Amino acid sequence: MKLKMPPYVDRFVDRHGKARHYFRKPGGPRVPLEGLPWSAPFMAAYKAAAESQGAMPGKGTHHIAPGSVEAAVVRYLASDAWKQQAQTSRELRKPIIERFRLDYGVHKLRALRRGHVQQIIADKTPSAQSNWLKALRHFTGWALRENLIAADPCAGVQTARKPQTGGFRPWSESDVEVYRAKYPLGGKPRLALELMLNLGVRISDARQIGPQHIQNGVLTDYQPQKGRTTNGHFINVPVHGDLAKAIAAMKVTGATSFLVTTEGNIYTAKYLGQQMREWCDDADLPECTSHGLRKLCLVRLAEAGCSPFEIMSISGHKNLKEVETYTAAASRKKLSLIAMAKRAGVALDASLTLDKLRETYAEATGGQPGVACAQLPVS
Repeated sequence: MKLKMPPYVDRFVDRHGKARHYFRKPGGPRVPLEGLPWSAPFMAAYKAAAESQGAMPGKGTHHIAPGSVEAAVVRYLASDAWKQQAQTSRELRKPIIERFRLDYGVHKLRALRRGHVQQIIADKTPSAQSNWLKALRHFTGWALRENLIAADPCAGVQTARKPQTGGFRPWSESDVEVYRAKYPLGGKPRLALELMLNLGVRISDARQIGPQHIQNGVLTDYQPQKGRTTNGHFINVPVHGDLAKAIAAMKVTGATSFLVTTEGNIYTAKYLGQQMREWCDDADLPECTSHGLRKLCLVRLAEAGCSPFEIMSISGHKNLKEVETYTAAASRKKLSLIAMAKRAGVALDASLTLDKLRETYAEATGGQPGVACAQLPVS
C-alpha cells in the first residue's frame, strides 16, 4: 500500500533504487527531507522547509499556472498521444515526465530551448540520456502539434555515445540445455523458453500468444506488440516440434494465452520478465535474459543460411540493418571454416549450414579440435 505524502512532498526512486523525498511549494526551491515519511526527523525537516517557504500548507491542490510546463504535462498525460503509446513505453517514460514536471513545472513552456534540454540531460549516463530524450521528444512533439510551443526544443540535442556492448547476450546452445534440464516439459518455465526460442518473439508477445493465434500448426498473421503503434509487420511462423511438445505437456493453459498465472490471468510483460529472471537465476544462468532467447532464434536462422529477408519474416523487423548483424556474423564463421579447410587441402560447399560445415571439416581433418599441448612441470 502506498503511503500518502504530506502536502507539497514529492517522492521518487533514483537509479540506485533509493527512495528520495523533497518539499517544494510552487515557485519555491526543492528541499530534501531526511528520514522515513511521517517519522519525527522527517516531520521536523518538513516543518522547517514549509516555514522557510511561507505558512504551513493546507489540504487541496496547488494552483497550476497557465502556460507552465506543469500545465502542459497535465494535458499531455491525459491526451490520446500519451495513451496511444505502447504500455512498455509509458511505464519507462512516466517517471521521466514526472521528474521533469517536478523540477521545471513552474517555468513557462514556451521559454524552453535546446540549450535547456541539453543541460537537463547532461549529467546523466548515456543510456539515461537516450531515455530522457526519447520521452521529452514525444512530449515536445505533442506540444508543438498543440501549438503550445513555436519550435521543438529537443531538435538537435545530442546524447553521449553509448558503449558498444552488443546489447543482450544471445543464449548459447549449452545454456538452453542447462535450462531444459532444470525445467522439464509440463511447467511454465519450460513453455516460456520454448515460446520465445522457437517463435523468435519478445517477452511482450510470449505472454499473449494463445490457441487462437495457431492455425494449422502456424502462428498466423500475428502482429508483435512493439509494432502495433508503428504499423509493424505481421508474422507467420510454423510451430516447431519443441514448442508443440511444450504446449501439449501443459496440464493447464489459458483460453487466450498459453502462459497464465496460478490465478488464471495473463502475465504482464513486467511480471513475466521478473519470473524469467528468477527461473534463469535458479538454473545458474545469471547472464541469460528473455531477449537473449529471441537473439538465439535469429542466430540459428542466420547460421542455417537464411537470408536477411527470410529472417525478417520471422522476427518482424522493418529495418534490414538490424538483421544483417546476425547474417554477417554467421557469414564470417562460415568463411573462417572454408579458409582453414583450404589450408588443409579440403574443399567445402559454402551452401551448407554452419553446423554441416563444421561436421564436414571435422571429418576431413580427422576430427581433431586442436593441437595437444605438453604439460609443464609444476615448480
